Amino acid sequence: MTPLTDHELRVLRLVALGHTHQEIAEELVMTAKGVTPTVNRAIHKIGARNAPHAVHLAYQAGILRRERHGDHAGYTAHLRRHETPCDDCARGEIAYRRGRRSKAAA
Repeated sequence: MTPLTDHELRVLRLVALGHTHQEIAEELVMTAKGVTPTVNRAIHKIGARNAPHAVHLAYQAGILRRERHGDHAGYTAHLRRHETPCDDCARGEIAYRRGRRSKAAA
């Protein structure tokens, strides 16, 4: 299996999350037509038959990992990957910190 570039990995991760090509293009600031060749390269490099098969193989190979979202663990996962936490994870982190403060005050 040929290693994926960071860009191909980001696109494949968004495919795995169920995003359309248009949504991926908006997220990564590219054109929707530019997403298709990137997905196709990732499919070819992984040795898959189609995008769902590529996602499946990527999870099996450990290229993609199932990660928590919308809570403290999701928030820290973003930080470990040097990403800006998504809105769901940021809200989850705020709720987590409030809960910790209220337990400490009790």
